[in-house]
Amino acid sequence: MREITLEKLQFREDYHIGLDQFSIDVANGNRLIFHFRGHTEETMVIVGDYSCNYFRLTFEADAILLRSPDLYELKEDVEINPIPLLTLTDSKLLTFARELMGLDSAKDWVHYWLRAFEQDFHVLSPRPPVLTDLGHKRSDAIVTYSFDSLIVE
Repeated sequence: MREITLEKLQFREDYHIGLDQFSIDVANGNRLIFHFRGHTEETMVIVGDYSCNYFRLTFEADAILLRSPDLYELKEDVEINPIPLLTLTDSKLLTFARELMGLDSAKDWVHYWLRAFEQDFHVLSPRPPVLTDLGHKRSDAIVTYSFDSLIVE
């Protein structure tokens, strides 16, 4: 796979991502940090193949994270779309957050919809995420049996 860019995530329909790890960086103001594997073949993402791109998306401390199960009543009027990172400047979630969550109106908030394998994440942020290409990561699979040699008599 070639290097990963934010543009690839926002415009490629044939690119799939899977969440590897999520953390909140408390030491730096509660930044949201996602680690993903990505590939043009979904199977490679599922098995964590070494050929997958491995990258980190970091949202600054003022970002707000909501998982899809939390939003079952706020269905967006967006067609099923295979693009991994949708950037919405107007959405039902943004409207809800402005009216009921007290978002700072001085900032231009954007709804980032991360469409990972079997799991979507919704992040509201006034700044775009920072993407760091981490190259490739070896598979997390553990080999429990191996055969060094086979002797047939």
